[in-house]
Amino acid sequence: MKFVFLILVLSWVGIIISCGTRNHALNKEQDSANVKSVIKVLPTDSLKGRSVRKVEMKPNSIINVKSISWVLNEAMPDDSMVNECKRWSLSAGSIETIFKNGEPINMHDFSYLYYVLPCEVRGAVEIDSALYSYTVNAGSYFTISNEDTTYFYGCNSPVCKKFFLMEGGDPRRDIE
Repeated sequence: MKFVFLILVLSWVGIIISCGTRNHALNKEQDSANVKSVIKVLPTDSLKGRSVRKVEMKPNSIINVKSISWVLNEAMPDDSMVNECKRWSLSAGSIETIFKNGEPINMHDFSYLYYVLPCEVRGAVEIDSALYSYTVNAGSYFTISNEDTTYFYGCNSPVCKKFFLMEGGDPRRDIE
């Protein structure tokens, strides 16, 4: 009798574990799909074979924008930002200024304080002799990526304001 009871308990625990694992996998797939629709990381094929190191931008860092590609991501046709995006662009000098004035942001602040607009510029940038891919979104933030990591930055200084369509938030001011 004890043996049958043990088998029933173990079967029941196995069902709970498999249900929990399946639900977790579904949620993970859904979360992954949601993240991919909001955060688009550039392929880093051009970065293969280069030494990988963290992005360190110092006031005296040498920043050289290697390429610029303007992108309009999917948006509803009646989205008011689409027309604004069509008039938005950045030069290599503007991108360098944005990078020099950006501040690292965490995912919490990114999620709550920044608008992900459909327009962005993407490309390759060399920072102190290391090559990275980048994305600058018109919502006052940018990302810099190496082979395995994407770093998020906000650019809310007065110098940056003229380069973006919307201003990002300030955690000291906007999150209590």
